[in-house]
Amino acid sequence: MHVYPTRPGIVEVFEEEHLQKMHDGSWYPGAQPADASLWARQLLAYPRTADRIPRWMWDIFKAENVTPPLYNPDFRSVDWNNRRYPVAEWGTDFSAGPSVIDPALKPGFFASISKKLFGG
Repeated sequence: MHVYPTRPGIVEVFEEEHLQKMHDGSWYPGAQPADASLWARQLLAYPRTADRIPRWMWDIFKAENVTPPLYNPDFRSVDWNNRRYPVAEWGTDFSAGPSVIDPALKPGFFASISKKLFGG
């Protein structure tokens, strides 16, 4: 997709992704292929329920063994990596910090318990 400020945009559709590299073999800025972490960041900012994530996106997540952020309509939040982020009309509200979903899964949880129980 090409968007221009002074003329109509252009959409090019291909059966497979055609990305060109620069003469030195590196990617043009912003032109590298999208990976699961990029799509996860997009879903974190603009969350969807599992049934609204396209099949091709699920294929990318599965291929890279990534669990995507999912919109939780019961809490009006996006849940990801044991964190619950509030969601507003425009997307995820990053101004309000995330809450921990399950404290038992929080890194260092068992270490802090053992310190309290056994000292050290």
